[in-house]
Amino acid sequence: MQKLSHAAAGSYTVKWIFTEPDLKQILKDLCIEVGKEITVISNSFGQILLRSEAGAFVIEADAALGVTV
Repeated sequence: MQKLSHAAAGSYTVKWIFTEPDLKQILKDLCIEVGKEITVISNSFGQILLRSEAGAFVIEADAALGVTV
């Protein structure tokens, strides 16, 4: 297991989410939830380009610190 903020490109299953409620709701809206599959396309310069059931988008690495994959 590792933090999403440090994950290399590849497919992962979300294991844990420990973050503040507002950010947790935003992640849920982007289909980043425990047990869901996500794909990291790129992780560089403090931004993570990823794909989930909701589509492809960019999140800040700081926002991904509470997500373990």
